[in-house]
Amino acid sequence: MRNITQVKLKYLSFYYFWLIFFVACIAFDFYMGILTGFTFGYMAAFVYMFIRLKSVEKQLENYHDE
Repeated sequence: MRNITQVKLKYLSFYYFWLIFFVACIAFDFYMGILTGFTFGYMAAFVYMFIRLKSVEKQLENYHDE
């Protein structure tokens, strides 16, 4: 069981990094008060990466169950 979490973390760390990065970008824009098209692009990218993260998690679970 421990190996499954290490394997999952290896594959999912990419997605976690980008989620943290997009949150930092959005927070910076709100803090500085400079809402531009990039801010909304960061929000859209965050939503996409979150949905993709959940999809990959589910695929990894199914792969390890087989």
